[in-house]
Amino acid sequence: MSQYNRRTIVRGAAWTIPVVAVASTAPAFAASTDTPVVPGPGAFTVCKQPGGPNGPNCQGYKFSLNLTVQPSDTWTIQFTQLTVDGTNFLPQTSPQTFQVTATANLINFVFCTASSPSQFNLTLRYSATNQRTGVTTTGLGGTYVLSGVRNCA
Repeated sequence: MSQYNRRTIVRGAAWTIPVVAVASTAPAFAASTDTPVVPGPGAFTVCKQPGGPNGPNCQGYKFSLNLTVQPSDTWTIQFTQLTVDGTNFLPQTSPQTFQVTATANLINFVFCTASSPSQFNLTLRYSATNQRTGVTTTGLGGTYVLSGVRNCA
C-alpha cells in the first residue's frame, strides 16, 4: 500500500503552482533596468556664458543634457569622452560625474574654448552605474551636431 493518499498529492500540487509563478516573474523584473540614454541632439541646450572670454583664449560654454531615465532607479553617470569639433575637453570639463533619476535627469556641464562657434560637433561617451544593482554599462552616448548656440541668460 502507498504511503500517500490521493488527497495528499492533490493538496501538495496545489501549493506548487503559485510558488512557480512567483519565482518565474522575479528575475524578469530584476533585469528590466534600462540605462539612461541621450534621446538625440534635441536633448542638449548650449549657451555661451556672458562676459566675453572667461580667461586667456577661453570662451565659456554651458551644456545642458536632458537624459531619458527609467523610473525607480538612481544612476551614476561618468563622462569618459567629451570631444568638441575634434578637441578633447574632458580634462577641463566640470563636473564629470553626475547622479540622475527619472525626476532629476538634467545634467549641466561647462567647458571653454578659444573659438566662438555657433555650431558644435559633440562626441559624448559615458558609463552608467545602476545604484540599486551595482551594474555598470559602458560605451553609451554618441556624436551629435548641436546648433543654435545662444547667450546664456
